[in-house]
Amino acid sequence: MQFLESEIQKYNKLVWSTLLGFEIQPDSGTYNFSSEDTVTGSVQVTGKWNGVISLYLPSALVERITETMFSLNSGEASPETKKDAIGELINMIGGNIKSMLPQPSSLSTPIFSMEGQSQQFPYTKRITACKFVCNGNPFMLSLYEQTKDPGDK
Repeated sequence: MQFLESEIQKYNKLVWSTLLGFEIQPDSGTYNFSSEDTVTGSVQVTGKWNGVISLYLPSALVERITETMFSLNSGEASPETKKDAIGELINMIGGNIKSMLPQPSSLSTPIFSMEGQSQQFPYTKRITACKFVCNGNPFMLSLYEQTKDPGDK
């Protein structure tokens, strides 16, 4: 079992159900994503524990999340409303995960990568990758831990 895997699954399911009314299930398969079709939302955790929590979602699922969250008709989601929806989702998930990490710690504002973009977090290593599926759409939540102080030479 990976670091905090069962807790991440539990809180992720709770947030998706409460915020969106969506049922998600853990998925044991691989999540192969391309930056061309993936939206990433991340929050950084700083304090006694330092790292990043990232949510990787296919564009079609982001569209559905945004339409549901903001009661929009199909095709009405703008890039800004998509950022707002994913920001709210990763912020709620990140807050729950942060509460399980060594304290004190704080959460950054969300960071985004839209389709065709990617994120880089130097001096980190992925310690957990939880895959899920929502209505046939696979997605992944990963936890990255800082490996050294960026100021160290």
